[in-house]
Amino acid sequence: MNADKPEIVFVLPDILGGVSSFNRNIINNASLRKEAYVRVILTSELNWPHSRVTETFDADEVITFRFGSFENRYTILKQLHELIGPGPGAVVCNEALEMESIYQFGTGKTVYQLIHDFYNIRVAVKYGAATDVFISHTGLFRDVLLCSDPANIKAFHLQHGVTIPEGLASPVAEGPLKLVFTGRLVEAKGVQDLYAIDQLLRRTGIRVEWTIIGRGHLKEFLQDQWKQADNIRFASPDTTEEVMRLMSAHDIFILPTRFEGSPVTILEALSTGLAPVVSDLPGGIREVVRENVGRTVPVGDNQAFADTLAALHNDRRQLGRMRAEARKMAMEHFDIRQTSDNYFRLLLQYASFKRNHPTLAPLPVGFLLDQKWLPNALVSFLRRGASLKNGR
Repeated sequence: MNADKPEIVFVLPDILGGVSSFNRNIINNASLRKEAYVRVILTSELNWPHSRVTETFDADEVITFRFGSFENRYTILKQLHELIGPGPGAVVCNEALEMESIYQFGTGKTVYQLIHDFYNIRVAVKYGAATDVFISHTGLFRDVLLCSDPANIKAFHLQHGVTIPEGLASPVAEGPLKLVFTGRLVEAKGVQDLYAIDQLLRRTGIRVEWTIIGRGHLKEFLQDQWKQADNIRFASPDTTEEVMRLMSAHDIFILPTRFEGSPVTILEALSTGLAPVVSDLPGGIREVVRENVGRTVPVGDNQAFADTLAALHNDRRQLGRMRAEARKMAMEHFDIRQTSDNYFRLLLQYASFKRNHPTLAPLPVGFLLDQKWLPNALVSFLRRGASLKNGR
């Protein structure tokens, strides 16, 4: 650590996806980043079924904190607490694990909790008494937090940001529309519905070309689902830059998701000049996807998705206008060079936001074996034995 600079610690899961991409964008693109000593802690549960982070962070230090599911939860939280350090400075939290660690053991750092979606609202309800500042990507969640205790809650709404590519997406051409999905290949993203949407379009005589970008446990299911189709390709790029390069060769970004806060993928689509057609969910989607840049569709309504795509297929001029407005919106409001500095500007004010937290109400940790006085090795041994006995 450089004693001449304030310390800012980012704690996030070692999972390739929106959360890691968001934190990386802030760190790697802020001109104010040089004003601080930046440490990144990637929390990594052994045997996680998720793809790990592959992109690099422009941080002074990157630590991977590995832990096992059989370990004593108290030990895990204590070890993470030691990595976060006593302070002063700022710690940026994305998940429940680091908030639970801070709640149990405290920290001299100013605690900033990022509110990505409703999951983080639940974390805030449980561990928010240990938080100094909430940062939300949507006005909706900022207002929800403020209305809970406006006299004491510090909550800010700061926009996401993405790198704006220099090259524009290709213009809308005749022939099949090119549709792209990017995200984790899991049920909550609605990726399993794309095949049904394609079938509905085919029944009206409309042929489109699909690209599905991402990783996840549904990949084999999807490849089997589409095995008879000749208008689909799958891709799993390792970097955001590669993802955006692939996206830019398309016309429409489609996201039939069931659960979102403020998805980075929509901003990436806007920045490459794609018109988003996405589920109508409160929060970031409704705040960003207006009629001039895209379309929102009732959640789970595959027929409505197909009808919306068909309308854009038949009105290429309107689609071209939407794509131009999408690019313009991204350039004016979501340029990462501006938005990342907004985050660092707030983080560097950590000293003025640090609160003297009262004694926090005790919260239980884990299960029966998660006790302060039980050695971690013994807990792991007992749990492994029970797992083998149960055939897991």
